[in-house]
Amino acid sequence: RMSIGSSRVSDAARSRGDQQFVLVYSGGAALQAAVSADKDTDTSAMGQPVLTVLRYVLASPYAGIIIDGASGTARAVYPRALLERMLAEAEPELEIKSLLAGERTDATAGEIAAALTRAKFWLAVNTATEGRYGVAEARSPQGDRLLEVYSHPLEVIAMGRGDQPAPMTPGQLANALRADEGITGVIVDAAGPWIKLTRDDLAPLLAD
Repeated sequence: RMSIGSSRVSDAARSRGDQQFVLVYSGGAALQAAVSADKDTDTSAMGQPVLTVLRYVLASPYAGIIIDGASGTARAVYPRALLERMLAEAEPELEIKSLLAGERTDATAGEIAAALTRAKFWLAVNTATEGRYGVAEARSPQGDRLLEVYSHPLEVIAMGRGDQPAPMTPGQLANALRADEGITGVIVDAAGPWIKLTRDDLAPLLAD
């Protein structure tokens, strides 16, 4: 979820040159930092699902969003073109990312494994030797080999390694795991928040 915070609706936008950006906050601490910075104690906040915020911005003439504007290096600016790409390539309900960002319980791993049987996801690929493509793997300190799975193409770009996102179906992922017994599981959204799923966790996927 995101919060749009302002003392008046018109104050929820900030100008940069001749462009206006919507101010959004990732949580209470970020909103409190904004209140402390501008001394506007009449500020209020309205929590909204991420997709609702993005659709609102793109349905209006705004140039993008500013996230946690008073939070120093944690501040982020997302221009309209990037938001359009984010929304176009996202799964409709952001199921995997919502589970990753939510409270972790003993059921979380199973819920994400179940989501992988129906949600859109991507792998990170790069050009290996002799022009062939290689698929990104992570290695744990214990020697586990984990396929890197991502909930959105931009999660791959965020790793900063020059990899490209490649869409994968649940059946293709299951076949890849069956074909290489040395792969011990997957890591989902390695840039964070992330989770490691073992082959046992992935039983619903492998059962199909």
